[in-house]
Amino acid sequence: MRSDSIGVELIPPKKGNVKLSVNEAEVTAVVEEMKADETFDLVEALNEVTYPTGAVKVYLDAAGAEELNELLANKAELAREALKFSAEAQGSMTDAPEKVAIDEEIAALEAREKELIERVSNSALTFHMRGVAPELWRILVKEVRRKNKADKNATQEEKEEAQETQLLKLDMELVAKAIIKVTNAKGVSDERAFKVETVEKLHDKLLQSEWERVLDKANTLTFANSVFHNVKAADADFLSLS
Repeated sequence: MRSDSIGVELIPPKKGNVKLSVNEAEVTAVVEEMKADETFDLVEALNEVTYPTGAVKVYLDAAGAEELNELLANKAELAREALKFSAEAQGSMTDAPEKVAIDEEIAALEAREKELIERVSNSALTFHMRGVAPELWRILVKEVRRKNKADKNATQEEKEEAQETQLLKLDMELVAKAIIKVTNAKGVSDERAFKVETVEKLHDKLLQSEWERVLDKANTLTFANSVFHNVKAADADFLSLS
């Protein structure tokens, strides 16, 4: 005589037939346990995917920024020069007349420095951005390649030019799709859906270093391969599921 795992007792009778003795309570318990097993819908779960967000500040007043950089360098040089005429350097009780004159120059530069800092700060734009979903990125790549592909009889130079155009167009598309809003120095926001044409103007007007900061932020948020790095490092359970 033996029993299976769900309380069904097998009793072999004399004539070789099998008689079942069912423990109904155990069977009911197993059925209820099977019903209680949790399941989830993967497609529904994917609707919960979120993408990283971030912001980057750039400045429109490149001329003011350049003047400010030159002023700061000049001020640092004057400060070093002034030290040579200080009382300590001269071994005297008072500063040399030359230091007094240099200090006056430095004071004038500092007044201009404050003006430039305010001027450049007022030209700031803050780009609030979100990483682009992989599905949308693949669509962008496909469309840009389709619209900007080289002719099949193109020369090598023409093919390279077409590839450069594709990369530039992709940059524009990525930034346009990544921007959530743009805020000026006064805190006023432009929350329109930005078109590629607007981003192209941005690319043409911004100093190259500032454009690269915008593009780098869009790339970092979209291709955030290390986004879970710190979480994994801090969570052993997370690591065990990787």
